[in-house]
Amino acid sequence: MTRQIAIGLLLGALALAPGFAGAQQDSGSLEQLVAETADTKAEHQALAKDYTEKAADARALASRHQSMGRAYLGSKSGNKQAFTNHCERIAEQQRGMAKEFEALAKLHEDEAKKAE
Repeated sequence: MTRQIAIGLLLGALALAPGFAGAQQDSGSLEQLVAETADTKAEHQALAKDYTEKAADARALASRHQSMGRAYLGSKSGNKQAFTNHCERIAEQQRGMAKEFEALAKLHEDEAKKAE
């Protein structure tokens, strides 16, 4: 019972502050703790939702960098191709991150179905 309350509080904090969990990089992050202890349908659904949101954020960042890359092509800078290449690399990396977050969300959705 105490464990369920603690996990519920962790999930609530994760849902209320999705950026907080992503900002934590150390091994004791809230996101890692929840992922390690998730075993109920609701816990896996909450993690799937969080990773789906992270995928959307990564896609948005990819789009932003793609736009910046196009803008650099029209600039008068002598380094416009280097700037454009930089933006294109970041856009590609962010599209890759989005795919990874989507895959992780799918895994948690599958775990939620098993926990029903």
